[in-house]
Amino acid sequence: MNWLKRWIVVCTLLLGLVAVGTVVAQEADQLELRLSRDFGAGFGTSIQGRFSFRVDGPDNLETVSFYIDDQLVGEDSEAPFRLQFETDNYPLGTHTLYAIGRTTDGKELQSNQLSRNFISSSSSNRTVLLIVVPILVISLGGGLLVTWIANRGRKGSSSDRANVHGPFGGTICPKCNKPFARHIWGLNLGLSKFDRCPHCGKWSLVRALPADELDTAVQAMEAEAKQNQPKPPADDEDNWHKRLDDSKFDS
Repeated sequence: MNWLKRWIVVCTLLLGLVAVGTVVAQEADQLELRLSRDFGAGFGTSIQGRFSFRVDGPDNLETVSFYIDDQLVGEDSEAPFRLQFETDNYPLGTHTLYAIGRTTDGKELQSNQLSRNFISSSSSNRTVLLIVVPILVISLGGGLLVTWIANRGRKGSSSDRANVHGPFGGTICPKCNKPFARHIWGLNLGLSKFDRCPHCGKWSLVRALPADELDTAVQAMEAEAKQNQPKPPADDEDNWHKRLDDSKFDS
């Protein structure tokens, strides 16, 4: 009985090895097709522009032929196997893409099939606008709404200037030439912010300026504020008493 059990174990191991070898051989003989975008647009299965076929296959792969529907697009006989094509050279609509490879030992391998919808450049541009424009509108509208909520009811004055050296940098309003600290809710557009001046209440694109330039602007604003301060009104009652006293000495 012991020899029978051993024989069964050995047979089982041999069958397992054969099965594994068959699976490995099948995987080695597979041809996998994929697409890469070189220049153009891709929206799910809809594509437009310049794309490339790319295949992965066994080490003994010799040549690969690429097809769109049943039309031969071209061949490549050097690894990495790839071929470039333009969607505009084919009718609009859904197409089936696949590749057929040949190995050095004469085997013919067919790749997986890809289904793609070729669209026009105008359709691609419209799709981009439908995606990009709402994002920009939402971003800009959200920034403006937050700014309006934070600043509603405020009117600019010299007391609004507070600290012009804020965490987001200080700047000078191009409308009223007064310095202020850029706000966190200002819309960031690269080097500039679309921000609201707390003095004049107007919006403009402003950049962060050096500290010495801001300090000079603050001094100029303070000097202007002092000059514009109203003089205290004369005390009419004191003046009347003074004139009354002076009149006693008149002859």
